Amino acid sequence: MNKKWLLVLSLSALLAGLGLFWPQPAPPQQQPKPELARPDTVAKVPSQPAAAAPQQITVTEKVPQPISESFKLLASAYAAELELPGYSRPLSADDEHLLNPNRYVPQSVPLQGGASATIVLPKYRFSYPETVPVTLEINGLQVFDVSVQLVQESSADSAASAEMHGTPQRYSATLEPEDNWNGAFEVQVSFSANGRNQVLKTGIEYHNPVATITGVGEVRGLGSDMQIPLQLEVKQAGYYRLRANLYTDKRQPLALLTATEKLGSGKQEITLRAFKTVLRNNSGPYILGSFVLEKRPAVPGELTQYGGSEKAEYPLDSFSLNQLSDEPWQPDEQELQRLQFLQQMAEQQ
Repeated sequence: MNKKWLLVLSLSALLAGLGLFWPQPAPPQQQPKPELARPDTVAKVPSQPAAAAPQQITVTEKVPQPISESFKLLASAYAAELELPGYSRPLSADDEHLLNPNRYVPQSVPLQGGASATIVLPKYRFSYPETVPVTLEINGLQVFDVSVQLVQESSADSAASAEMHGTPQRYSATLEPEDNWNGAFEVQVSFSANGRNQVLKTGIEYHNPVATITGVGEVRGLGSDMQIPLQLEVKQAGYYRLRANLYTDKRQPLALLTATEKLGSGKQEITLRAFKTVLRNNSGPYILGSFVLEKRPAVPGELTQYGGSEKAEYPLDSFSLNQLSDEPWQPDEQELQRLQFLQQMAEQQ
């Protein structure tokens, strides 16, 4: 993962807990209880008690040195983040998790005698009506009766199953979907070896799209932004977030673009914006792809639902950057207050 995004994640986690470092008010001082005079003692009462001068208490809290150094790093990283809007972030070849957000990472499982087995899938998240191809790779072991089953995690019900066939090192099968598949599923691959039955498991997501990207409108300029309107067909109204990657026509990554909109059902439009700086003087043509379309939960406990796109990517024509202004990005007041607080914490010794 790119160091830039690690700093962003660390910063987000710290900002969530900033309240821990705000100075706390000093507890009220208790007045001493008066002592009772013994019967054989006469208490002397001054005729005119002098007025006690009010005491001023100064509380100075110091941030421990290691935390102060952390704040310096985070303040610097946050200041750099504020130089560009959150909806348009630079993208580089090092940002593997952003360039391929739907990547499935195979995990090899060690078996007895130095053997191993691995479930291989083309991606992690599927959309109806896509099939689910499953491959089992075997190393150093002879297996028999290989089969695969897809189980819905919420109910533990079997959604589909199939026998797997192939070579002694590689077995494959394809699961045909149903239109009611929705949510998290577990892929279970079973086989027998050396007289024992074994099961390997991995997780995927399968969704019936709640919205679909159907096309891209005419790109236009407004202020410092190149605006890219996308047409959608929405089945379920709600708050949607769309993320997409902008590439050069040579497939060099330029920017991660994000937009959040409340959409009704039917034909809708959502606009992505590319800030002039992230275009790096590249006037296109471009490629827009790697879409992640999410319907955000409306109430606590509701699951995120996903949409899809009719095409994996869309070409964009050349765009004259002279249409865009050179105005720098201006953070909002809340962002500036966060930065000021981080800087103040970093300066404390």
